[in-house]
This record gives sequence, structure tokens and C-alpha cells, in this order.
Amino acid sequence: MEEKKENEDYGSMDHSEVQEKLMNILDLKYPPVAVRLIRHKELIPEGVEELEKPMFYCAMVKYAMLGNVFYAREAVHECKRGASALGLCEIPEEEETGEFYLDKASCSSLRAGREFVEASPSLEPGRIYATLLAPLAETPVEPDVILIEAIPRRAFELIHASLCDVGGRTENWISTPRQVCAYATVRPYLSGELNLTIACESARMVARGVGCEYLDEAVLVGLPAEMLGEVLENLPRIGYVKARLGERKGER
Repeated sequence: MEEKKENEDYGSMDHSEVQEKLMNILDLKYPPVAVRLIRHKELIPEGVEELEKPMFYCAMVKYAMLGNVFYAREAVHECKRGASALGLCEIPEEEETGEFYLDKASCSSLRAGREFVEASPSLEPGRIYATLLAPLAETPVEPDVILIEAIPRRAFELIHASLCDVGGRTENWISTPRQVCAYATVRPYLSGELNLTIACESARMVARGVGCEYLDEAVLVGLPAEMLGEVLENLPRIGYVKARLGERKGER
């Protein structure tokens, strides 16, 4: 997949209002996370602080769900596997050879471990200077990707809303490693398509460290920012969603 051009300007959208609508319609426990892949130091907004404590990217996503706004250069990306997928650095040798996954009993051979990596979406090393994450309502920049943790039924509604104007089908890429970094973030960034996946076990373990675990009952949807407007517009138009929202309103 070719890397997409710089993000278009979606500044006309009120992100606070968008977050409120998404949380209300999709019954979200945590706010959507806005992710911007910063290519140059000069593009970091004034006043945004760098993450102080090194952290896995998948933990950063949960940290942002708790209301934190920050950017993270390669130095504070504790997981270099995720950092390499995001284009912040070279891929670690032990991952590239498949040895890391074999040692962790995630696969049965080095070949299978290498296939994990080769099949994974990733950005060119050094292409990205830093990741910037924030709750959608508080993002200081226009995001590239929106990450939404939702129960499967509501994630289905997101997919339906993304297809409402065009029909057809969507393809969701999923593997076992690199689910939050490569599959939920990089694939939508590169393809311009929604991607639904499930947080891997590593992501669940490190998220506990920030006090905000990935929900067992939920999936993770990576939504390209350019799709946000149409999805938000289409969600309440879908028949069964409209009926559900109507029933909820009638109960009040």
C-alpha cells in the first residue's frame, strides 16, 4: 500500500460535538482517540507536552482515553516493534527474523514469525517523527486516524455507516501481533479504509499499567479521519440505529 498524502483539513468539524455524538450513539465507555502521525518536529502544536514515561503505543491509546493529550517520539515508545510499524524507527532484528515471536510461543517456527511481520502494515522507517494522541474532543490538531473501542454490535453499526453511501463490503485485516499499532492505526492511515481488529494480549497486559484495560467485550475500530464526517452523518440514518435511538429517547 502506498502512503497517503498529508491529511486534509477537517477543521470545520467540532471535535467536541463529534465525540459526544459518537459516545452517545455507540454507547462508548471511553472517548474515541485522535491519532496524528507527526512527520516533522515543527508540526507539533505549541503547548503539547511530550510523554514523560516510556510506554507501549497500545498503552498510549488507553492513556489518551483517560483524558491525556501528548506526543511521543521514538525514544519514549517503549515497544520498538510498534514504533517500527508506525515509521518511527527500524524494525528490531529479533522481530524481523521471527525469533521474538518464536521465543514468546506465538508461533511454531521462524518462518511463521517472519510472516507475521511481512504481512503487517507498516510505514517506512524514519518517516514519522512522533505520534500525537488525545481524546477526540481535545485534539489540538486534525487527526489522521480515530480509534474507537466498542462492543461488536456497535462496531457493526460503524461499518454499516461507512458503507451506507457506497454499498459493497469492507475488508478487515487482523492477525495476532501488532493489532493496535499496525492494524488499527497504520492500515487505516495507508488505505483510507476502516479496519476492525481486537487488542492483542500484549496490548491488554501493558494497558493495565496505565489503569485502563482493553475491554474483553469490545473490539477496536480504526477509522480514517476523512471518513469521520460521513460516518457520523450516516449512523443515525440507518433504520435499526434510528429505531434504537428513538426507543431510548422515548424512555426518558
